[in-house]
Amino acid sequence: MWTYLLILFSALIFVAVYVNRARFLHKKKNTPVEAPEEKDVDDEIDEIKAQISEKNTKKDMEKAEALCVKGEERLKAGKEEEAIKFFVQALAIDELHIETLNKLAMLYMKKQMFSSAAALFKNLGKLTGEPLHYSHLGLACYQEQRFEEAKDAYQKAVELDPSRPQRYASLAQVYRSLAQFQNAIISLNKAIEIDAENLDYIFLLGEVQAENGNKKEALGIFNKLKGLTPDNQEVLDAIKLLSSDSN
Repeated sequence: MWTYLLILFSALIFVAVYVNRARFLHKKKNTPVEAPEEKDVDDEIDEIKAQISEKNTKKDMEKAEALCVKGEERLKAGKEEEAIKFFVQALAIDELHIETLNKLAMLYMKKQMFSSAAALFKNLGKLTGEPLHYSHLGLACYQEQRFEEAKDAYQKAVELDPSRPQRYASLAQVYRSLAQFQNAIISLNKAIEIDAENLDYIFLLGEVQAENGNKKEALGIFNKLKGLTPDNQEVLDAIKLLSSDSN
């Protein structure tokens, strides 16, 4: 009897152990192996994409540079139309290629394609922040009679570099075209303050004073110029005209 119970108890223990082992193995089998974090995989993919993009960008820049050089060669040879084609192709690859933008813009100015030049100088101004580019933008817009845009461009140029008297004189001409004579006078006085010996600035100031109705001030300016350049016919004509109007 005891022998039978002992055998039965041993069998139950064996079954219990087998069942627990089976459960453990089943749990282990259905537990997934820990995978790499998705973020790490994404970062790796992004890194590879960045490397490819960098290589493509480098190749694009080299292509744009080569096309720009070809454009310069055509320009030196006097083949302006061919030069434009190469510059345009370069910008189609790299629209931010500053050297190409500048050369094409200057070429457009030379060919009096002022609207196209203005668009390029506007981009150059944003890219470089150079006062020269804003000054060129002002001139291109002025030639197109887009006086408000010209005013903004020249104002930006003198704000970035207040040492150039010609830019104040150019800004004065824009103000004059807008019939903003007082602003023109202020700009011309600034130009003369920087370059007191420039007779063209002084003559222009006399003209603007006259247009603003300040004939007395204008006469004073032209008489001063007469003392400096007694044989200047333009000065003599201006004095004669103002003197006859005042009678």
